[in-house]
Amino acid sequence: MNHWNRKAFIAPLFSATLLSTTAITPSLAQEANYLVDEVVVTTTRGDTSRFDHAGNVSLLDPAETANLYPVELLNRAPGVYINRGSSQEHLTSIRSPILTGGAGAGSFLYLEDGISMRAPAFANVNALLDAMPSQSGRVEVVRGPGSALYGSNALHGMINFVSAPITKDQTINRIAAGSYGRYALESEVSRLNDGFGARSSISLTGDEEGFRAQSGFEQQKLRLETEWKNNNRDYRFSLTGMNLNQETAGYIETDGDVEAYEDATLVKSNANPDAYRDSRSFRSYLRISQALDDGATLTLTPYARSNEMEFKMHFLPGTAKTSVEENAHDSVGLLVNYHRATGNVTYDVGIDTDFTQGELTEVQSGADKYQFGKSAADGAQFIDYAQGTHYDYDVDALVIAPYVHAVWAVSDKTDVTTGVRVEFTDYDYTNNTDDGLQGKLYRPANRSDDFTDVSPKLGVLHKLSDNRRLFANLARSARAPQTADLYRLRDKNKDGSVPEINDIDSETLDSLEIGYRAASASLSYEISAYVMKKKNHHFRDGNDYYESNGETEHEGLEVELLWAINQDTTLDANMTWANHEYAFNRDVSGGNALETITDGDQVDGAPKTLANATLSHATTASLTTALSWHHVGEYYMDASNTAEYEGHDLFDLTFDYDMGAQAQLQVQVQNILDEDYATRADKWFGDNRYFPGEGRRFMLSLKKSY
Repeated sequence: MNHWNRKAFIAPLFSATLLSTTAITPSLAQEANYLVDEVVVTTTRGDTSRFDHAGNVSLLDPAETANLYPVELLNRAPGVYINRGSSQEHLTSIRSPILTGGAGAGSFLYLEDGISMRAPAFANVNALLDAMPSQSGRVEVVRGPGSALYGSNALHGMINFVSAPITKDQTINRIAAGSYGRYALESEVSRLNDGFGARSSISLTGDEEGFRAQSGFEQQKLRLETEWKNNNRDYRFSLTGMNLNQETAGYIETDGDVEAYEDATLVKSNANPDAYRDSRSFRSYLRISQALDDGATLTLTPYARSNEMEFKMHFLPGTAKTSVEENAHDSVGLLVNYHRATGNVTYDVGIDTDFTQGELTEVQSGADKYQFGKSAADGAQFIDYAQGTHYDYDVDALVIAPYVHAVWAVSDKTDVTTGVRVEFTDYDYTNNTDDGLQGKLYRPANRSDDFTDVSPKLGVLHKLSDNRRLFANLARSARAPQTADLYRLRDKNKDGSVPEINDIDSETLDSLEIGYRAASASLSYEISAYVMKKKNHHFRDGNDYYESNGETEHEGLEVELLWAINQDTTLDANMTWANHEYAFNRDVSGGNALETITDGDQVDGAPKTLANATLSHATTASLTTALSWHHVGEYYMDASNTAEYEGHDLFDLTFDYDMGAQAQLQVQVQNILDEDYATRADKWFGDNRYFPGEGRRFMLSLKKSY
């Protein structure tokens, strides 16, 4: 067995820790303005000092960028690499390889004010299209397993879009325009009257031309929020709606070693001109917080959500590309939390409940069979995607999850965090078409399935001094299979047998993280290192067979810093080194896409290095200029490690001009060197596939506040 190269991991960790403890020993003679003053809510569901939190959490400010895509904001966090495909489509990586399918949908938790934007069993790899980052006060990113307060999908990481409190009467209007006919019209109106606050936000964005042929989009988002207080009871109500209509450009597929993203003609092409994605979502919650006589707080949060989507499956092979999927789900839920601080312990006890009714259909209009492989000698095979209905099913899903989370002050310098969550998941599945095999596809008969997952957590924070902290975390996160993992089986097994749903179990991820952070008036930084092991990994291999029991191992080192070099110049940077390996063997035979998985090989789609840095300089009293660097290291495109993407480095330039009278002008020039690159590179049935990156482009934004 090929184990981790622990020396390669420990050496950079030791060096970074030594540097942090010897090169900088800041004092608090001056007030620390960075890191120490920041407050986060994701990790405890209440205000918590980021500096004194036993774990990692990064803060991002949506106001810093005028981009139309949440991806470009989130990729500023360490350990995060989200690939933007076409329009609003994307694939996510947080302390992980780039994950697709059920793993890509179910391994990350996307929240709005602590509530999942989609139901636990019905996640979507394109979940960010529901988010409203520019209408959020901040974005909090947690890398690795979530705390005991969060369950399914908080496997590799969480992203929480946190609303700003309503504190004053204010109107903010923003208009933006840029390359390819991109535009944004946004307005936010807040009113505060005798303790009652209300805010409305509207966002109209689009891309009239599209970087590639027939790849534009139009998107509308609306949010209404109110806050008020009645005696010892606080209320917050939120209602959010989204509509997306996009044309979609699929992968560029080429034979051999052709790097299609460097071909100016291919980059602009679209082999799937009829592909599209239409999506609508609605979500609402009412948060009621009651201060109790014993000093505790009881919070009840009933919520509802509704999602529906229709799209052409351009990523399938051959005539299966004509398949159209329609899916929808409606949910109601209730979060109950009891919070109390007493003596040397602060604890939360609660239960989360979510009930969802979901449905999915997939219908192919094209011919019955698709051949892949160049000849019989190459091992050409037929994949039988039959014309007509592939799937038509309904699922009722119930999730009940009690939890307890506590922070113990065991001494003046040391806090210990403990927590455990038990999650019960029950699915009731109904098949509305014929049972059994249909060519390559398998449709189970009506059935019920249930899963029980336990997620414990132990964390320690030690105060080395007033402005230095050492922390460690040991956690297990688990996720029940997505409904698509269980009931949308697309083939026979590798040995020709029928898929067995009972063999599919919950994924688990065990994680150990240690970290160090320090702060002064001019510099704050955090260094964290982790090792993780995942079991029961669900994915499809290179021959399009289903693997339900994969294992992977992960290790990494992340550095995040903010440095006020002088009164006018600031450096905001992060760097990531990571190693993601397969921890099992799987021989794949037959067909033309032989991707044998070998224990110790690199997981495909997993860059070794990531980095982001922004150097900002106040050129004048009114003008700030920022130069940004975005680095993606090399990675393998296939599980057999036979093809490799070389990585890329991009540079952006941003000008922020204060026009006075509460008006700001921003000019962004992205990819200023006009670099040829791919946002995503992999292999599919022996061919190289790329999502080409965009060349030099600009965005002009004007914001006015009243």
